[in-house]
Amino acid sequence: MNLKAYTPGRILGALRRRGLAYLKKVQYRPGVSPIRRGTVLFDAFNGKAIGDSPLDIFLQLKKDRPDLKFFWTVNGNSKAPAGSVGLRFESKAWFEALATSEYLVANSALPWYFKKVDGQTYLQTWHGTPLKRLVRDLPEGELTQSYLDLMSREAKAWDYLISPNPYSSEIFPKAFGYTGKVLETGYPRNDRLTTHTAADRQAIRTKLGVTDSKTILALYAPTWRDNQRTVSGSWEAVSYLDPEMVYPEGVQVMFRGHTNTAPSKNTGSAIDVTAYPDITELYIAADVLITDYSSVMFDYSITGKPILFLAPDIDRYRSERGFYFDFEAEAPGPILKTARDVLETLGKLPEIAKSFQSAYKHWQQKFNSLEDGQAAKRVTGAVWAGRE
Repeated sequence: MNLKAYTPGRILGALRRRGLAYLKKVQYRPGVSPIRRGTVLFDAFNGKAIGDSPLDIFLQLKKDRPDLKFFWTVNGNSKAPAGSVGLRFESKAWFEALATSEYLVANSALPWYFKKVDGQTYLQTWHGTPLKRLVRDLPEGELTQSYLDLMSREAKAWDYLISPNPYSSEIFPKAFGYTGKVLETGYPRNDRLTTHTAADRQAIRTKLGVTDSKTILALYAPTWRDNQRTVSGSWEAVSYLDPEMVYPEGVQVMFRGHTNTAPSKNTGSAIDVTAYPDITELYIAADVLITDYSSVMFDYSITGKPILFLAPDIDRYRSERGFYFDFEAEAPGPILKTARDVLETLGKLPEIAKSFQSAYKHWQQKFNSLEDGQAAKRVTGAVWAGRE
């Protein structure tokens, strides 16, 4: 355990959050009111986003099951999609929905005080194919006991857990301590990566302010770091790109910070798309992905477009967090150490794509075999079929 990480600011922040959470728990009364049949509460990162697989499941149900009533957890600037009711995270109405909705669909852990009651069905979509080790597969002491307890309670509450591929189906049950039904369907959030049109792509790029079809749009989306925190205890934003860097003519970079981190650092000439509501649209718009160890690499590879890995701390990250496979041997793109390397590589993307063609194909066969645009249908068929 790293005792130095427990600064006075972090300790006070944790106590304050715990106290507020206790007060809010008093408003959450599971089992008191009856289950409201035909209601579904969707939650993506506790309302910080309206997206990920819960969104695509919602869109499928909206078409197939108009008899259902849909609620969304909203938080910050997020807004519920058309055809649903937005409920502010930890508001009175949200607590009521959490306690009485017949179906709960979430992509990450619900708050620590959540307790599933009889008559509720909990579908956990999770939020990525794992490269880095998860929960119970991490070395002892890497996670707090409170988080381990939270995930243990969570896994016991899940009725269904979505897996994007056979590889994840082997990892998830052990990592989460989950013994329930695994739906090996592919990720609903990735359906649009195979079904979007050229017009969809152009519309998204225009919305981002990129009107020249010849512009190479690069999406930089690094993950968070377990060992980098702000004074207040939040995870530091991560960026290994130089804000002063001048990109080649015709190249525009977008920066996407992780949902776990504090507001992003100075991104220079890059477009900050951290708050953009739907990362799938960013995949569609982009011509190349720059990442490190984030699960975005698995989703983006469905597009077949180039991937660059900016990973100057790979030795430390591999040693401290650990990978499930030999990432350096299987990566579908070059692993780069500096921003200057990225700059040079952006100027020769066709050559990079050709040199990694075989590795990329193997990667897609291993991780993307179920991504055919029908995952949401498979999920809704498995969970809601015959429940009218």
